[in-house]
Amino acid sequence: MARGTTLVKLLDDLRAALGLSLNPAHNNQVRDRQVKALQKTQEWLWDDFTWPHLRVWRNYPLQAGQYLYDIHNDFDIDRIERIEVMNAGLWNPVLPGIDPGHLRAHNTELGERAWPVRRWRIAENEQVEVWPIPDQNAEPATLEGTLKVTGIRRLRPLVADSDRCDLDDDVIVNYAANKLEPESQKGKIALNIANRRLARLKGHLTPRREFRMFGIGRAEPVRRLFVGQYRPPGA
Repeated sequence: MARGTTLVKLLDDLRAALGLSLNPAHNNQVRDRQVKALQKTQEWLWDDFTWPHLRVWRNYPLQAGQYLYDIHNDFDIDRIERIEVMNAGLWNPVLPGIDPGHLRAHNTELGERAWPVRRWRIAENEQVEVWPIPDQNAEPATLEGTLKVTGIRRLRPLVADSDRCDLDDDVIVNYAANKLEPESQKGKIALNIANRRLARLKGHLTPRREFRMFGIGRAEPVRRLFVGQYRPPGA
């Protein structure tokens, strides 16, 4: 029950879950299928949930006149969570979406520049486009003019025996076992184990909302009028 397990160990665990021989020589003909099942299972799990430990951020120095920026190969552009820009010593949010109204204010096609950048969108060739076009270069010493992109990184390769998984090995192995033998008793047992383990993991990693019975916070006491001196009617 851990992350960072090597592929060769995942294969051993998968074969054990299915009651197969642990001798690699006895699995030569099916090894590629077993590896593919492990790879596809981890990819499905990666896409199914926002795993906090895979959240990363990357800095990109803005350049005057440049509005398209390449994203690092290990960063998934479709799972960007937020973008910020350092302006006047503070990280300010850059909002998603560039519409015609923005371009009327500062037309990117005409090369119109301004500061700071305030919007972004995904452009062709897996690039991030910012608006307006920055009119100054970033300052590395202070990070002024730096674009910070936060999101979920891609999975590391799981091809060589020494490659390590990014997600929980128990979940990967048992779902993969069910994928390979969905109708067998061992495959069904593996599915139950994987479902329970995944539900437990998600429960631990999902922020809990605070619940208070009978409303939120302490109820305000009934306010009573204070009478300083009693005066009978007609007095």
